[in-house]
Amino acid sequence: MTTPSLPAGIRLESLEVGAAPLIRLFLERLDLPSLFERQLPPLPGRPPALPSATVLGALLANLLLARQPLYALADWASRRVPEHIGLQPGQAGLLNDDRAGRALDHLPPRITFGYNKDHRPDLKQLLYSVTISADGAVPVHCKSYDGNTTDDQVHRDTWLFLRGVIGHSDFLYVADSKLCTRENMALIADRRGRFLTVMPRTRSEDAWFRDHLLGHEVAWREVHREPSPRRRDGPDVVYHGVEGPRRSSEGYRVLWYRNSQKEEQDRQARAGQLRRARARLAQLRPVGRGRAFRTAAQARAAGQRVLEQEQVTRWLQLHIQEEIDEEYRQARPGRPGPDTAYRRVEIRRYRLWVEEDGEALAREARCDGLFPLMTNDESLDLSEALAKYKYQPFVEKRHEQLKAVFSVTPMWLKSVARVESLLWLYYVVELVQALLEREVRRRMRQAGEPSLALYPEGRDSMRPTAALVLGVLEGHRRHRLLGEQGQELRRFHDSLPTVAEQLLTLLGVDPTAYGLA
Repeated sequence: MTTPSLPAGIRLESLEVGAAPLIRLFLERLDLPSLFERQLPPLPGRPPALPSATVLGALLANLLLARQPLYALADWASRRVPEHIGLQPGQAGLLNDDRAGRALDHLPPRITFGYNKDHRPDLKQLLYSVTISADGAVPVHCKSYDGNTTDDQVHRDTWLFLRGVIGHSDFLYVADSKLCTRENMALIADRRGRFLTVMPRTRSEDAWFRDHLLGHEVAWREVHREPSPRRRDGPDVVYHGVEGPRRSSEGYRVLWYRNSQKEEQDRQARAGQLRRARARLAQLRPVGRGRAFRTAAQARAAGQRVLEQEQVTRWLQLHIQEEIDEEYRQARPGRPGPDTAYRRVEIRRYRLWVEEDGEALAREARCDGLFPLMTNDESLDLSEALAKYKYQPFVEKRHEQLKAVFSVTPMWLKSVARVESLLWLYYVVELVQALLEREVRRRMRQAGEPSLALYPEGRDSMRPTAALVLGVLEGHRRHRLLGEQGQELRRFHDSLPTVAEQLLTLLGVDPTAYGLA
């Protein structure tokens, strides 16, 4: 097969359209291009060849569609239709990693040495906080904090900011156990706000209820049931709940739940702890050449250390067994002979063994699967509170996307001052993706479309993700025949799959960007 040649002076330009028009639509709905132009301070000296607002817009499109390294930004942009990524013709060649870095410098950093959960005090770090809405897990707030900022401090700033944006305090703030401090909860309650949080095991109310559970019947009732997330034929995950018979020391409600899946996980985790502890004790030897401990104190200290490390001290009782062996040794030094005298020597050795505390294990088993929530919202019943809480892990899902899907971690930046700026751009990336997913699912419901055939093999997707939506448009190209002076002689596009046209109609994307009427 041969490719027909073009007449002299005529050349073919092929540039990718892809999902860029769809991305541009959502960025313009957020008014982001204008926001950059209004809010970015002017650079000293003469104006740059490419404004920072334009560079950041192109960088956002790259992060959403390709996530190429900064040094490859110009090459990526040169293969795209420029107006769909916020550029004018000829501006793609002006993009480079230095210009992108200078654009990132416009956003202020807040990064320092601090506590590192990976135990790397030599690394600089920051704390990145994201807040999502209950409608589609859309990120509505992000902020980077100094690396020494504790998580509980973040909640106060976040709640006050949200109250300022919303204009009132009448919203439910759902957060992890770091919210459950007297100061944090009082801040919200005193301003007539509502909160729902996980109560940590360190609270005295937790120990009280577990003791109460041992000697009293509790009126558990089923509040939620869902299919097994692991096996189709597995048992349902069942949640039982009960209102705590005693309120917190501050007067807030404590709601107790028992999760059947967590109950099994707790049982298996405890069995694993006991198994590891016994195995380690069986192999325990004193430091040095000896094969057994020579003092009871030495043996007890070593055994107790193992029990504490495996966190089984409340279930296993440590015992020390003394063993006495007899040996005969020469009474005096020298070469042994027929008349050598010997004396009998007792050698004491100490070995460890453990005994299970059956009562303690039974008491622990009675509390398997338990977790408590604390709230000042008197209107929530057990089912509603659980449903609100179960939505909170979507925050972790957004963080997981940041690390896995967008591969933020393996990125080298010339200056640490640019890290926070890049994280803010990734916040916008997450925001656009969340808005896209929410919009396409909402439009599907309105149009009565139960699913879209977005998977490569044509399988239906009932809850399309941003990756599937963008993927079905990526690769689409616009072609132009250009004359000697660069004038356009003819324009045509690749054909679009039916499901891609369906998406454009659902989302209200201008079809002319794809060569459609």
